[in-house]
Amino acid sequence: MTELAASRSAGPLAGLRVVEISVYAQGPVAGMILASLGADVVKIEAVGHGDPFRSYLGMYGVQLDDDGRRWIFASVNRGKRCIALDVGSEAGRPVFHRLLADADVFVTNLRPDSLDRLGADEATVRALNPRIVYARGAGFAMRGELASLPCQDTVGMAYSGFMDLVSTTEEPNYPPGAISDVATGSNLASAILAGLVQRSITGQGCAVGTSQVQTMVWLQLFGAGFVNNLGQAPARFDVANPSSPLLSMYATADGWISIGAVNDPQWRVIATTMDLAHLLDDPRFATLPDLIDNTVEGTPILAAAFRSQPTAHWWDLFRSAGIWVAPVNRLGDLASDTSILENEYLVTFPDGSVGTPAPFEVDGWRGARTVASDYGADTDDVLAELGYDVDDVVALRVAGAVF
Repeated sequence: MTELAASRSAGPLAGLRVVEISVYAQGPVAGMILASLGADVVKIEAVGHGDPFRSYLGMYGVQLDDDGRRWIFASVNRGKRCIALDVGSEAGRPVFHRLLADADVFVTNLRPDSLDRLGADEATVRALNPRIVYARGAGFAMRGELASLPCQDTVGMAYSGFMDLVSTTEEPNYPPGAISDVATGSNLASAILAGLVQRSITGQGCAVGTSQVQTMVWLQLFGAGFVNNLGQAPARFDVANPSSPLLSMYATADGWISIGAVNDPQWRVIATTMDLAHLLDDPRFATLPDLIDNTVEGTPILAAAFRSQPTAHWWDLFRSAGIWVAPVNRLGDLASDTSILENEYLVTFPDGSVGTPAPFEVDGWRGARTVASDYGADTDDVLAELGYDVDDVVALRVAGAVF
């Protein structure tokens, strides 16, 4: 049994068949989560050219060589079987329909006009298989005048207000890393799981979905709530002048520490632990509300104290005292962090790359350890499973329906 087959037979979604037509990051993330949980995910790529991620040149100032391109495709497509099929052609359409007939889930992030053109729209797919969960990741919206507009990570963050929320100034800020794509794909996977539960109860398939903007507004649950319910926007974060000195980050002797405290007893423990108990006798800092009211005076005192010792000192001291605290890690620190590794938040895959296997655990299952398939690598195997013999496959290739 191959490693991929073994992971499918052991995961919590073992036996589930997923058909995916998606590109870049958002839709593929959803499919990869399902694959990481043991589902058999068949990713369909167009004949003649694969998912654009296979040929990407760079992202966020990072230049991609051949190894980099293989990694970035694998980062959101691990564990899937990849076939090259022209689903909209006369010869390829019956293959697509046969795939859908036995599928539990269809995943896509294509726009409605593209899905209509391919015959992969919701009405067509659900008519072919009434038990299927039809899942679509959208851009601006699931419906309305913006539903068909092109949208990706950058503009999704912009339209949702997220670029405003995370900025320290009035100028918008674009945090790199395709956060919107990854978060939306993760939400889409959650919606799929909910759809499967509903199907198990009703016996009928359903349509599920989310959009970039919906996801990014959801991530601003408190920020959007402050504005729309209280008429106040969250204060922009300024490490030199935070809205609360105990919800901030401080430079230490060798790095940074983040601290979070929201009630008065925590402030008393912090002051005592830092040998700053005398501040509790000062009316400006006697209680946490007092400290917050006098942030301008209190923050420099805390900042000077934090700079006197290395991060590890404060990390150990405050953990022992039960205070919410953590070192401010750089991304490069994660791969050597004991907690990150023992919880398998980052793992090394068989191809030598480092990444995340699944964003949650299910009964101890932490995600499959698999690689990504080459373009069209699984076409023949999938066709054989669908009942196509060698002559059939040759005919499909002659017709340009498969690669």
